[in-house]
Amino acid sequence: MEKDLQIKLVKKAKKGDAHAFVQLCEMYQVVLYNAAYKLLLNDADVADCLQETEIRAWQKITNLKNEAAFNTWIFRIMVNHAKDILKKRVAVIEFEERHAKSEVADYGAPDLNQELSALSEIYRIPLVLYYYAGFSIKEISEQLKMSTNTVKTRLMRGRVKLKNLLEEENNG
Repeated sequence: MEKDLQIKLVKKAKKGDAHAFVQLCEMYQVVLYNAAYKLLLNDADVADCLQETEIRAWQKITNLKNEAAFNTWIFRIMVNHAKDILKKRVAVIEFEERHAKSEVADYGAPDLNQELSALSEIYRIPLVLYYYAGFSIKEISEQLKMSTNTVKTRLMRGRVKLKNLLEEENNG
């Protein structure tokens, strides 16, 4: 997206122009959806996450200081809300895992989304932001409020863990 147009639309949205805000959201909806889906792996949760992201962004648009950083800002909102959803889901998942008695054999090819979802959130989020949303290491460090070296380390460790999971799936 052209930065000049983004800045113009953000300035209008900050003045209360809902149409300009809708245009901004439409410009980023595909990449936001893809990133949210890679984090949440559930269409209903993704829909809730994106809806809440847009609501929160509209409510806080006047707090955005750098109009050129709208994309980073709205991604931070989406990632934070996705993390909230994942935290709420943890208790349910742990309960299901403890009480699941039947195992279904799956002899198909390894599923990247399934293996990605098996990674810890500290590795999954940087991987999704880097590889699926296309953010730079610097942008990820700003969004997640951590040093660039920490992001690089988590990307490297996440890739290694993902590779190991995929190899286990192929060999297992």
